[in-house]
Amino acid sequence: MARHNVPDTEKIRLAAAWTAARYFVAVGNRDWLFAVGQPATDIERQLMAQRYLFITAWNPQSGIQPHDANLAADQCLQARLVRAGLRHYPALACDAHGGAMERGWLVLDAPLPLSDELGREFGQGGTLAWSQGEPARLRMLWPRPPGAFDDGYTDWVG
Repeated sequence: MARHNVPDTEKIRLAAAWTAARYFVAVGNRDWLFAVGQPATDIERQLMAQRYLFITAWNPQSGIQPHDANLAADQCLQARLVRAGLRHYPALACDAHGGAMERGWLVLDAPLPLSDELGREFGQGGTLAWSQGEPARLRMLWPRPPGAFDDGYTDWVG
């Protein structure tokens, strides 16, 4: 589903926005911050795993959806994670200015091929994924468009 017709300029804009965004996961009574290009040491101490995935089902196809549609998609994603037997925790993404929030999930130990499959299944253009001890990486589920920046932490996996 992530292969919908998104212009290359919009793919580049979205990658920059998702790289600049801030992400939070709720563990216990505290929210823990993580970001692209930075290690998530505090989260890794709280949630022991080999791999981490941030995924959302909100606003598929890079379009704005009504709140109720986003909540329904989020419930479907959570059910899919449960069926797959994956531990997951409520998470949140917001733009660099603290607005444009989307709910999501921090998923533990999802194999990378499954992570990409879930992103595509729920119409996402990108997810965040990383291995323990490494900085969080943005995985763009589109091929790299001409003129896309190279920040060292974005993978264009097509």
